[in-house]
Amino acid sequence: MPFDPGPEPTTRIEPVPGELTITQLELPPGITFRMGESAIVVGPDGTMVLIDVGNSPHDDEVRAAVRRLNTEVLVPARGFAARAPLQVEWVVLTHFHGDHIGALGDLLDPAGEPLQVTRGIVTRGLVDLGPAIGEGGFQRVCERLRASPALHVPVCAAAATAPCDPVQFSGTYPAQRCDGLFRGDLASASDDGAGAPSFLPLGGGARLVLVAANGFVSDGQSAVAAAPFGHEDSNQENARSLVGLIEHGAFRYHFAGDLTGRGDTGSPDLESHLAAVAGIRWYGPRGVDVVHSHHHARRNANNSRLVDLVTPRDGRARNVVAGINEAYLGSPYAEVLTGFADGDRLAVGWIWATDGAAGGAVHPRLRDAGGPVVVQTVQGGRGYRVQAAGAQLYSRAYPSVAAE
Repeated sequence: MPFDPGPEPTTRIEPVPGELTITQLELPPGITFRMGESAIVVGPDGTMVLIDVGNSPHDDEVRAAVRRLNTEVLVPARGFAARAPLQVEWVVLTHFHGDHIGALGDLLDPAGEPLQVTRGIVTRGLVDLGPAIGEGGFQRVCERLRASPALHVPVCAAAATAPCDPVQFSGTYPAQRCDGLFRGDLASASDDGAGAPSFLPLGGGARLVLVAANGFVSDGQSAVAAAPFGHEDSNQENARSLVGLIEHGAFRYHFAGDLTGRGDTGSPDLESHLAAVAGIRWYGPRGVDVVHSHHHARRNANNSRLVDLVTPRDGRARNVVAGINEAYLGSPYAEVLTGFADGDRLAVGWIWATDGAAGGAVHPRLRDAGGPVVVQTVQGGRGYRVQAAGAQLYSRAYPSVAAE
């Protein structure tokens, strides 16, 4: 069947049955000028996943987005099963910095309007902790995870359990193993012993596959650890980010939180380790269709090996999504824009940013959405559409590179 996306939409793209939708939210800096990013994934059957939840002031925006989807979009009249107003199947926390986890304490607070998380909260585990985590809500998140241990899905494990209060840390609780990368379907315990790569089922054959966590990268059969690195610099925490691929049919979307690649002591080169270990098994010669730019399109991430991995120079159309608000001063960086957009890596694709910040670079292939960026598969993943869903809508459709 040839790829036929149909006419470009004239309204905001919303989830529809049978297709995968990924929305990179625009989270405002507010009066406290807080950084923060979050994405909402809705599978073909309405399964909802939050990838990060923004900073402490962003719980209202994330909660409102979840409520709107569950009460106005993912409803029986539109072909979905009935859902609770604040129902979320999964939460994935890429790492423990406040701009990615800070809102979770309030989002799960039973005294407020808590999210109803029905399947699990995926983290790297309470391992490899130190000053690099900062003060951005870790204790509250840890306490919520401890209060609901059946919901916590840690990828890695350490010999000792870390306390929730960072003041009480007595060491760094180094991970001994990350066998949570090999438990198959994380919605079912029945296949945990088979050693298959871990994934979250999203319905309709779509899934979110875990590729790496905490410096351990899956080659499909085992987790290969990176060279040891520290726990003091904030970018060492970024380097421990979870890495995943979201798949539907031929379509693939890569995300990796704030993974770093500069290679100095403060920004370990985990991107090259990812490329070396996971490249053939997970990315192959064609890379992916859409890349979530690491670390808000900052210069200590998105190195040349990572860019080669996900967006090879073959003239096929690809796209990049960057989660930025005005507090990420300097984003997007010129080195990131040129690294992705120069040459034949994106062809007629774009770099789509939720917003720009003071000092951020410009490029002919950069589109500032001034709002959410929505990615939705077409024809079951044979292709996809990207939309800048700010005050002015702009949409484009592309065939999936693996379907060409």
